[in-house]
Amino acid sequence: MLEFIGHLHPVIVHLPIGILLLGVLMMVYQHYSKVDLRAPISLAFLVGSISAVMACIAGWILSNSGEYDALLVQKHQWTGISTAVIGLLVYFLKQYRKLLAVILTLLVFITGHYGGTLTHGENYLFNSNENSNTSQVDTIKVEAKKITQTISNGADSLTIETHNVYKEQIAPLLKLRCYNCHSAIKQKNGLRLDGEMFIKKGGKNGKIFVAGNAFKSPLYTSLVLPIDDEKHMPPKGKHQLSQNEILIIENWIKTGASFEDIIDTISYNQLVKNVASQNTITDKNILATPAKVNSEITETKNQEIENNNSIKSSVKIINLPNPAPINPAIIEDFKQENIILTNIAEGSNFVMANFVNVLPFNKTSLLALKNINAQLVTLKLTNLPINDNDIKIVADLKNIKKLNVENTLITDNGLDYIKQLSQLEQLNLYGTNISDEGLMQLASLKNLSVLYLWKTKVTLNGIEQFKKLNPKVTIEIGDFKFQKK
Repeated sequence: MLEFIGHLHPVIVHLPIGILLLGVLMMVYQHYSKVDLRAPISLAFLVGSISAVMACIAGWILSNSGEYDALLVQKHQWTGISTAVIGLLVYFLKQYRKLLAVILTLLVFITGHYGGTLTHGENYLFNSNENSNTSQVDTIKVEAKKITQTISNGADSLTIETHNVYKEQIAPLLKLRCYNCHSAIKQKNGLRLDGEMFIKKGGKNGKIFVAGNAFKSPLYTSLVLPIDDEKHMPPKGKHQLSQNEILIIENWIKTGASFEDIIDTISYNQLVKNVASQNTITDKNILATPAKVNSEITETKNQEIENNNSIKSSVKIINLPNPAPINPAIIEDFKQENIILTNIAEGSNFVMANFVNVLPFNKTSLLALKNINAQLVTLKLTNLPINDNDIKIVADLKNIKKLNVENTLITDNGLDYIKQLSQLEQLNLYGTNISDEGLMQLASLKNLSVLYLWKTKVTLNGIEQFKKLNPKVTIEIGDFKFQKK
C-alpha cells in the first residue's frame, strides 16, 4: 500500500504546481485589473498548499525505495517542504502575501527543477529530446576508435593496434538511452549502467548479462520484448532503441562483453636499412605491384627479430594476374550495403572488403561478394554474428589472402570451409571458439604464414602439433611469443 502511495507522487506533484501558480497569476491580474479576486486567490493557496503537503508525503515514501541519488533527493525534499510551508503562510498572512508569493514562485521552480533532474536526468532543460535522439545516435559508430602503441627494443619495434568496444560504442549508447533511470542520480530496480563495476554488479533482480550469450542477458532480452511487456526496456512512452543500437549491444554480449582493450593487429618492424621494403605482412604487399602481375614469382624471405624471444617468420607471396576493374554499378551496390571497398595498391584492381559498418548483418551481404570474386583478396568480418554457415559462402572466394573473422561465432566446423581457401596467407581467429581439433584442419593451407589465436580454446599442445605439420606458420597467442619447431 505504501509503495502504491509513493508511486502516486509524480501524479500528485502537478496539482500544487498548477494551483499555487494559478493563485500567483490571479494576484497579478487583480493588481492590474483592479478586480477583487481575494476569495479565489485564498482558495487557490489553501488547496495548493494542502496538495503540496500530500505530494511531500508521497515523495518521502518514494524516496525510501533507495532508487535515487540521496543528496539530490534531500534537496528536492526540503525545497518541497518549504514550498508547502510558504504556501500555507501565503494563505494565512494576507498582509505579507505579495512578498511571500514571490518566494513561493521561486520555490516552486527550484523544487520542480530538482524533481525534473531526478526524473529526466541532468541538463534536461537544455537538451532537446528530438535532436538528441537523432543526431547523437548517428555518432555511435560501429567501428571503434583504434589506439596504436609502438614498443621499441633496440633495432626492433612492436606496433599494436587496439580498440575498446565498451568505451567507444556501449558506454555512449547507455548514456544516451539509459542513464536517465540507471545512473548515479536514479537507479530503477537498484540498477546502474554508468560504469563497468555497476554493470557487472547488476540490480535487484541479479546479473544483467551473460558474456557470450545475449539470449540469457536481460540487458539484451529486455530490449526485444514486446513494447507492452512490463519488462520491456525502455518503458513504453520512452524513446526506444533503434535496431542498429540493439544490434550493437547484442554483438558486444555475444563477443564476450569485454570492458578491456581488444587487440586488432600486431606488426613487427626491424628499423634497419631496406627492411621496410622486405616487410610482407601488410595489406598492400600481399600482392606484387602491377608491373609484375604477368610474371610468376615465388619468393620466400626470412627475417630474424629478437624481442626477448627468437621469432622466425616466413611469408610466401604468389602473384595473381591483375583482374578487370569492378563495375561501378556493383561498387554502388556495396556502398548501399555499407560495405567498404578499398584498393590494395595503387594501380591494382585487387580490393579489400570491410564489413565493419554492415548493421544489421544478413547473409545477403556476403552473397554479394561473389560479384567481386576475382578482385577480392582481403576480407574483414570483425565483430559480426558470422556463423559456420556464413563461412561456407566465404569458401567460394578463392583469391582470399587475408581473412579477419575475430570475435565472430565460428567454430571448428567453420574451419572446414576456411581450409578451402588455398591462397590464404593471414588468418585472424581472435576471440572465437576454435579448438585444437579445428586448428589441425588448417595445416593443409600451404600458403598460410600468419595465424592469430588470442582468446581461443586452442592449447599450447595443439599449437605444437600444428607446427609439426606446418612449421613455417607464425602463430600469435597474445604473449608475443611464437611457437617454433
